[in-house]
Amino acid sequence: MARLTALSMAVLLHSVLGVSYYYYFRESPGSAAPLLGAWLFSACVVALLQAIRIFPSALPAADHGRFRHYRGNNNQAASSWAALLLETGICCLVLDVTLTKLWHRIESLCQCAIVGVLQALAVEEQTFLACEYWSLALTTGLIGACLLWLTLWATALPRKLHCGLLDCRRSLHRHCSSLIFGPLEPGTPIPTQVQESAQSFAN
Repeated sequence: MARLTALSMAVLLHSVLGVSYYYYFRESPGSAAPLLGAWLFSACVVALLQAIRIFPSALPAADHGRFRHYRGNNNQAASSWAALLLETGICCLVLDVTLTKLWHRIESLCQCAIVGVLQALAVEEQTFLACEYWSLALTTGLIGACLLWLTLWATALPRKLHCGLLDCRRSLHRHCSSLIFGPLEPGTPIPTQVQESAQSFAN
């Protein structure tokens, strides 16, 4: 899984600050597509990137034993920062390439189809521009929303977030219980929710 820090930095640089060739390319005349579809497609790419492991998070145990004497704390910190910057650059590059090469083609196809339909209707210029803008916004937004839904379904991201929130809640409850009632003795099993409900029913 790509590091959340690197992915957050890539989203900040690319989508928020606009450090991207795609946004520079959009300023050229002829690209009248709204940004809603591009943002939804960027969310699709971000959802895919969070499910991909760009670099291994940890070495195997044998490799740890082999390289333990050759790597110090400074080297580990430097390599982690280098990996973080490299992952951020890779995420920015993937976002830029997919938006420029793939999403821009989708926008162009939608715009060509909408302009062809509106030219056949022979409407006024102001009405033509307004209909083109809102039709393109609706079409690209719908395509981006469908792609985002398919990506979330394929990567099971909502379920992962739900499980992560449950794990955080359990760990927080465990830490609060240890602070209030003291730490558990070694070897004492932690009662599960099923065991607690069975004990309360027996009592």
